Amino acid sequence: MKMRPKKLPTFLLMTNSPVIRSFFETITDKLEDHALIAVNSEIEALDYLDKSYISLIILDDKTPYVDLIPLCEKIRSLKEYYHTPIIIITGHLKKTFTRNLLKAGATDFLTEPLEEDEFLLRMEMASEIMETQQKITTLSSRLSTTTSLEGTSLQKRAIMDDRATKMVETALSEKSTLSVLLMEIDQYQKFQKARGENAAHALLLDFEDHVQKLMRIQDLLFNQKQGKFAIFLPKTSEKGSQLIAENIQEYLETETFSAGTIRFNLTTSIGVATLQNSGDPTKNATVNLERLLSAATLCLNEAKKKGNTVVSQSQMRGKS
Repeated sequence: MKMRPKKLPTFLLMTNSPVIRSFFETITDKLEDHALIAVNSEIEALDYLDKSYISLIILDDKTPYVDLIPLCEKIRSLKEYYHTPIIIITGHLKKTFTRNLLKAGATDFLTEPLEEDEFLLRMEMASEIMETQQKITTLSSRLSTTTSLEGTSLQKRAIMDDRATKMVETALSEKSTLSVLLMEIDQYQKFQKARGENAAHALLLDFEDHVQKLMRIQDLLFNQKQGKFAIFLPKTSEKGSQLIAENIQEYLETETFSAGTIRFNLTTSIGVATLQNSGDPTKNATVNLERLLSAATLCLNEAKKKGNTVVSQSQMRGKS
């Protein structure tokens, strides 16, 4: 195959389906200024990633002998493709399937049968996601050498993907409400010291599964490590978010958690912040995400002083 100029936007498609390949060949011809590289194996895909400039990666989940989760992880381990969009073609969107792939580095999903308009929309969204991720990385690097919160950069403090920034961007453009619950397991540090890293990791996974059951379809949950979780609640006021936080606390208090054979009960401290109280509409989504998380962290720190408490920005203002 004749290699294209390095900077020509190029799709890498992995599939063994003639129908899917034909679909993307037609799309590429219509776009004119884009190129397509089609492969039918993981080895070929990784080989082209090594020697070509790829701007969008498209993986068919029915490609034989390919496990998409390890493949996505391999792609994300390549420095040049840390932010490159990865779109998965699939016939089903089960929650566990999409969740595991998103954790491994997938950006978005295309359901079959494929439609041209849908792909072009996903391609545009993927490009925006890539730009947002690059901005977050740049901001994190700058913050780590200038300002910090509790001695850590945004990247270390907030472990989340571009969906959070996209949600902030949507709330700003629509002038709608957006709240964040920053939640910490009160007993986590003691548990980690007493039981070790492996048990602590198992605890976080079990805790995350419990919290996930309580969330609405539009909410986002991010495991922040070290016993912390961030929950994004779109179109939810501070009062509504505080009620949700209190309901989560009450539910979790009655649950029994497990880490291997260990069984125990937990409590949580939660900080509640809103974009309306902490944001700045003159700034971009990345900056507003940082401001929102900073405000939620301040509220969480106040909640942790008592433990098993919910503290919102309004409560913080009432104390000052």
